[in-house]
Amino acid sequence: MARIPIWIGSWGSDIGLKRVARFADGWLASAYNTDPQLFAAGRHRLDEYLISTGRSAESFPNAIATMFFHITDSRSEADRVTTLVATFLNRSEEVIREHLLIGSWEDSAAKVAAYRDAGAQTMLVWPVEDELEQLERFRVRIMPAVV
Repeated sequence: MARIPIWIGSWGSDIGLKRVARFADGWLASAYNTDPQLFAAGRHRLDEYLISTGRSAESFPNAIATMFFHITDSRSEADRVTTLVATFLNRSEEVIREHLLIGSWEDSAAKVAAYRDAGAQTMLVWPVEDELEQLERFRVRIMPAVV
């Protein structure tokens, strides 16, 4: 029977990334604690730790986890959802606006593309509300824009 791959989450701290390099089969970066630049820097450090432990950096998978999203062209709706998520995560609204996919599809697609360009291989998305409608918006608007 095959072993289940174990992925470890890390916000990008050196200790966390060393743990990932030593024990994990993949790295989960937290969407609300990183941005594309921090992710790229963390991935670079992780690659160094993997190599120093004798592991392949090229074949080591990664993902952005807990990418909350809500696609809307309504500024007031985006602000309401931002406040809701910021309260839930105990983060500032500014951080939520900057890091997560809440707002227009164009801004959200640009953020997804920035993560792709920073080396992210997978993104685990989580609609905040109106799940089926939001997933359809994501599929129709964002996915084709970042292929």
